[in-house]
Amino acid sequence: MKRISRMAAVAALAFTSMLPAGAQAQSRLPDLTGDEAAALAIYAVPALIDATEQACAGRLSSNGFLAKRGPALAQRYAAQQNAVWPKARGAMFKFAAGKAAGEQLRMFSSLPDNAVRPLVDALIRQEAAARVEPKSCTYIERMAEALSPLEPAQAGKIMGVLFDVASASGELAARAGAAVGRP
Repeated sequence: MKRISRMAAVAALAFTSMLPAGAQAQSRLPDLTGDEAAALAIYAVPALIDATEQACAGRLSSNGFLAKRGPALAQRYAAQQNAVWPKARGAMFKFAAGKAAGEQLRMFSSLPDNAVRPLVDALIRQEAAARVEPKSCTYIERMAEALSPLEPAQAGKIMGVLFDVASASGELAARAGAAVGRP
């Protein structure tokens, strides 16, 4: 059980490093399905690579993975964005539902995709760049390199499964804490 808890913690860390700050700030993971998490992960990769390159400028080698192969990796994921957008959009609105006032969320959700997508891309880029800590730059680069041989759909599926494991572990931990009188 201890090994599963560690794996869940690693999974949650890996997934939340890919999420906008609003989602990271929540005390529990958002109510997404693994498929939605996978779609969001695939959709977000190009913006996350760009944000990491900006936030880690001068901290990563000019001969490193992101410098040499980051743009090609971003293009592979960008080629999948149209296909995953409907689920990724739904996932983003689930995040926003926890933060935005109802009227603002309704207005934002009524915008056409060609207006929403650039806003989502900018939000992911901005929030990710603000959240990347200098000590995380090499870890993020290593994660990108480790996932790069996989097709985006495969990598997304892994992230979706990790999200499901982290969500289930968080729910189990919350129930266990409640059973012994802890929040």
